[in-house]
Amino acid sequence: MNSALQTAWSRLLFGSLSRAGLRDVVISPGSRSTPFTWAALNTSGLTCHAVPDERSAAFFALGQARINGRPSALLCTSGSAAAHYFPAIVEASQAYVPLLVLSADRPFELMDCGAAQAMDQVKLYGDFARRYFELGHPDASDAALDALVRIVSQALSSTLGPLPGPVHVNLRARKPLEPVVAASAEERALERAVNERLERGAATIHARPHPATPGELEALCAACDAAERGLIVCGPLPASGAAPNAALLELARASGFGLLAETTSQVRHLGEPPSGVTLLGSAEAVFESSGPTEPLPQVVLQIGRPPTASSYERWLARTRVPRAVVTEHGWLDPSNRADWLVECDAALFARTLVERLAPPSAARASARRAYRAELERRDTRYWQAVDAIVAAQESEGLSEARSVQLALAALPDGALLGLGNSLPLRDVDSFVRPFTRHLRVWSQRGVNGIDGLVAGAAGAARAALAPSLLLLGDVSLLHDVGSLFLAREVRTPFVILMIDNAGGRIFDELPIQEALAARPELARFWRTPPDLDFAHAAALFGIDYALAEDEPSLEAALRKALALPRCTLLHARVVPESAQKARAQVRARFLAAAPS
Repeated sequence: MNSALQTAWSRLLFGSLSRAGLRDVVISPGSRSTPFTWAALNTSGLTCHAVPDERSAAFFALGQARINGRPSALLCTSGSAAAHYFPAIVEASQAYVPLLVLSADRPFELMDCGAAQAMDQVKLYGDFARRYFELGHPDASDAALDALVRIVSQALSSTLGPLPGPVHVNLRARKPLEPVVAASAEERALERAVNERLERGAATIHARPHPATPGELEALCAACDAAERGLIVCGPLPASGAAPNAALLELARASGFGLLAETTSQVRHLGEPPSGVTLLGSAEAVFESSGPTEPLPQVVLQIGRPPTASSYERWLARTRVPRAVVTEHGWLDPSNRADWLVECDAALFARTLVERLAPPSAARASARRAYRAELERRDTRYWQAVDAIVAAQESEGLSEARSVQLALAALPDGALLGLGNSLPLRDVDSFVRPFTRHLRVWSQRGVNGIDGLVAGAAGAARAALAPSLLLLGDVSLLHDVGSLFLAREVRTPFVILMIDNAGGRIFDELPIQEALAARPELARFWRTPPDLDFAHAAALFGIDYALAEDEPSLEAALRKALALPRCTLLHARVVPESAQKARAQVRARFLAAAPS
């Protein structure tokens, strides 16, 4: 009866998950997970992905969820396998991305006695998991079968809220693990009981937090109404679901405030802004030039996660301006100085505020236009400095700044852009001005790590079914080179553009650089240039490869790669210190050109 019970239990588990809305299961092969894997493969409505490495599998599932907004399930065997999910679990938790972890486990009688591949998996992910469910051993009683349906539905729903994130379900199994067909009367009765429950389906009610009401926003609305100088700052926002573009643009128009948007906000690259909206692309232009005599905004609306720009962080540390932080989940204000913390969907917040704002007087409307015009002049001056410095670097070889400009210029409308942490994300914000094509942008800004980027990009590309480009550094690619196994399965144009700047160049922009200048032999503990021929990695995994060391070859390689229905690893070898030099020179030129 044990094998038949395990087979029926597993079938009910995955059948209930499918009926509750699960669509993707990312499976890493193993023995103890055999009954569950077999059930997943034979459950209608599920798409199963085979990913041998659990670490890659977890980031692949994370990439899917970032695009489609729904949880994928991870399934692995017992022992250390589930521990390899941990980096992605942490990212999912901090970024509020839904994820369901199903870990197969040894039975209770094999715990703490030296049994092979047995370890304590109970609450393995600690507080990084939103919920933990221990299913125990399969049980044929009606109460246990009913509880199984409820628990898996509850687990899947818990990934979505009230606080989205990873949920862990531990699945115990005894040998024999292979599926069997019901033979005895008792086994056929159990099969009928499972069928009845699958026909009934599972509860899938999921309640989201209510939007902020006009009453709750009364003080903030009053501050906005009174302001003659206002600013909306958009940090990272999700790439899944309906982007809040229209609502945020309408808020900018109705309020008369300037709109500063990072690339990850989904607002920066969306087409021509409507009349009455001033779209700003440079945080440095707004915040670095704010000297003691320059007028400050009288209210700031920060939408989304904390902006990446360090200039904004420094500005917050030295100024005191009334500020609202609006995030869908969590209190995301590292400065600890926000006046309002509003937990609400960005679009709902914008629409609610627009409905509440009072029409400005003629004098106030004129003052707002004048402040927007001043911000626009600063922004234009910044991009003029960028154009001049990037052009001046052309004679020195392929620069990092020019590489990211060419990459984004090559993307078609509706493409998917993935941005690695450290320099790539900052390079795009620093060197690529807002433009009229619409892009969906994803990044790993939960804990800002560089691991799992290739796997995440493969999952995102598979979910989006659109031309996709991942911009990352050479160290990031080395961290996740094994996930090129997943990249080769993508059947839409998918470009992995590796910026090879001899590794770890983010540290050139941090204070440690001064100490390393005096002790260059220690630089290898910060800068970690892989110094590898990545053509061999591409060949190993059967994907296209191209090396670009100048502007024409990079442009040509991008055009070719984006026309192919498969993955291309594009290796851009740039002048190592070009990004750091360009940023410093742009800032100096921008400040020098400021009116006295």
